[in-house]
Amino acid sequence: MIRETYADRHHHPPLLESAEILIAAVLMFAGWFAWYVGRERYFLTARQLTEVATYLITTGFTLAATFALWATRRSRREKQWPHPAVVISRKRDEGITRQAWNQNSVVLGYDIHGQPWYWPDRVRVMQAIVLGMTGTGKTTLLRNIISQDLARVVGPLAEPHRIPMVIFDGKGDLEFFQDLLPHVHRAGRLHQLRLLNPARPDLSVRYNPFQCSDDEYMPVVAMIFGSFNLRKEFFAKHQLNYLADIVRVLFYTGLKFNFYDVLVMAMDERVMKEQVEKARKRIAVDSSLPTQRRLNFEMSVKNLYTSLADRERIQKIQGLLNECMTFLDDQLSVLTGPYEQLLSIDDVIEQELILVVSLNINKNPEPMRSLGKMILQNLQLVIGKRYDSEEHRSRSNRPMLSVVLDEFAPFGYRNFAQILQTARGTNTAFLFSMQALPQLLQVDRGFKEDVSSAPNTTMILRTRDEETTQYFLRASAEHRITRRSVSMQRWKLFGYERYEQTERAVDREEKETRALDEHIKNLPKAQMEILMTDDARGTLHGLLHVRTPEDVIIPRFKPQLYPTLRQPREDSMGANLRFKSPEVAPVGRRRRAGGWL
Repeated sequence: MIRETYADRHHHPPLLESAEILIAAVLMFAGWFAWYVGRERYFLTARQLTEVATYLITTGFTLAATFALWATRRSRREKQWPHPAVVISRKRDEGITRQAWNQNSVVLGYDIHGQPWYWPDRVRVMQAIVLGMTGTGKTTLLRNIISQDLARVVGPLAEPHRIPMVIFDGKGDLEFFQDLLPHVHRAGRLHQLRLLNPARPDLSVRYNPFQCSDDEYMPVVAMIFGSFNLRKEFFAKHQLNYLADIVRVLFYTGLKFNFYDVLVMAMDERVMKEQVEKARKRIAVDSSLPTQRRLNFEMSVKNLYTSLADRERIQKIQGLLNECMTFLDDQLSVLTGPYEQLLSIDDVIEQELILVVSLNINKNPEPMRSLGKMILQNLQLVIGKRYDSEEHRSRSNRPMLSVVLDEFAPFGYRNFAQILQTARGTNTAFLFSMQALPQLLQVDRGFKEDVSSAPNTTMILRTRDEETTQYFLRASAEHRITRRSVSMQRWKLFGYERYEQTERAVDREEKETRALDEHIKNLPKAQMEILMTDDARGTLHGLLHVRTPEDVIIPRFKPQLYPTLRQPREDSMGANLRFKSPEVAPVGRRRRAGGWL
């Protein structure tokens, strides 16, 4: 909207309507009156009056300048760019942080005026995303959030809880893990720390994807198959059913199994028939098993036996076998092969543990990618199961599950974004961290749209990616601003040119995003812009200086994880399947009592 603010150029306002002239006249009259009173009433000399006037003018100017600087300090800070670093004393920072913890919040940082920015848990469970280039302060921000979650105690005093955490590091940065160890030790939670890193099998926990309870072995099959890159396989449906049939038979044997057992049973006919008979005997003596589950078992057996007569059986399931073979990697199989001393996502939640998953996709990418997808699938399965549980949802005093996914795009899959729709109902807070949104296109565009549109908190550090910048600008929303255009008159004489301002001016209203493109692309290190929803004030926008966590120094002590004790496979309740075919059976086991095993 355009509005002209000038009057007729031939009509001038009365003299007394000009504020400058009126103020000058009042000051001149006040000065003359003071001079008159001083000379005529108090008989002061001109020198004395001059001295008093000098004192009064100096004092008045000083007070006015001080008040003006104090009154405009906030606007001057807001206009200054780039914003200088905010210095917060350690004592004040500790007091603010503890106050935030008492309010079930964490401190993300401080605004340009030095005021803390609280991030409440009720907002965190509606998910968040962090975007920014390498070296802009993302790691500092994550360390700040994680270190506060490590130290917090939530819940009533009669029943306190610690926050369970799942930290998924898609870069495999062991330095980031080492930096967290002092904070874990100071929080008294070193005994709750668990590491899953195939590059360090001596320190890693054991994770068998086939570990399941009585009611969820079929969802586990879908979880494992969904992590495989078989979506475009022509026989993908056949391979899924084949894997489900094998898992059903192995499950009813009552023994634990792993990828090696599944491969042996899929490739060796004698082993398959042996396991089928073992499962039938166990089902026959189990009177509590429903009839429908018995029929499902018989159908799986029928499908497996029918496939044995197919000449192209191996060719049809070759894609499935290839994906399972990736878990027989020398380092990865140490983690996924054991039957005992296993860790599950349920254990992390119930025991309030800290699970750090560190995967380096640059080293042996296919096994790392499959394992990462499987862990995310397992996390989605656990959250979905707890969302369906009325007992869990009605539980009042339950700690929030903090899930930090740093550079997780290579491990994403199509329906992962569905987890965000149920995470809030299970009190789970997801924090996605990545360099730019186009990384999510490694899965597909729908996946990118789902992940980027779900979070209620968006944090962005310096970035050069245009799509990421426009995403934040659009999310910040537009607001109306008034701009004034003043007309100028040109005077020109023999090459000399001069412009004078006329009395004509035009005010117009425009729309502008609250965030600015030039600021996002030029943010200093450890500064970010944030959009956070609030129930009372809507979507809040601010520029923050990321809070730097305190450096923890423990004299003569270096926190470390102790090696994991190994348990012999022969002593566990595992299937321990071996090939029975003569051409692949171990030489030492081919003959016993004059016959083939």
